[in-house]
Amino acid sequence: MTIQTFKPIAFLLSLAGLVGLLVINVSLLLGKPAPFEVSFGQIFLPMFPLWGFTIFYLNKTRPLSPEDSQEMSFLQKIRYFLGDAPDWALAILAVIYVYALYCLFLFMTGGIMDPVYVNGQYQINNHGNVTDFTEAEYQIRHNLHLRSITGFFMVFFAVSSVALAPWPKREEDPS
Repeated sequence: MTIQTFKPIAFLLSLAGLVGLLVINVSLLLGKPAPFEVSFGQIFLPMFPLWGFTIFYLNKTRPLSPEDSQEMSFLQKIRYFLGDAPDWALAILAVIYVYALYCLFLFMTGGIMDPVYVNGQYQINNHGNVTDFTEAEYQIRHNLHLRSITGFFMVFFAVSSVALAPWPKREEDPS
């Protein structure tokens, strides 16, 4: 078995993860409940080996010589490692990247903790400081938490999808 054997499987898994996280985010952005609930661990555990495979695949299939590395700009290196991805895919990837940074900001400014139901109350226990929430406040906080973690991890699945996709080879411009 070669590394190319696992590439289509990894691509399908990364695409499925991206679509699943995108569905959750779009639902929450439209003010609807999430079609299914996921936790940090449920996203991270499949993403970690998938991301590891993507890095391993890129290192094996697209090595850079020291001369090439010094001649290429940072953006040229990104384009090189992502293969022959079309410009529209790179544009979508850039939008997802910016959205992931926004979701990281959401996570750090209030979405880091998901309220839990304890003794008939929704609450957050932050280092001994217990904050109670109403049902409506809980829904807002829970949706913020869910949107922040799914939006952040979306970028990992997106990069993996673009890097592993079977893009057709670009034709060289004869001029």
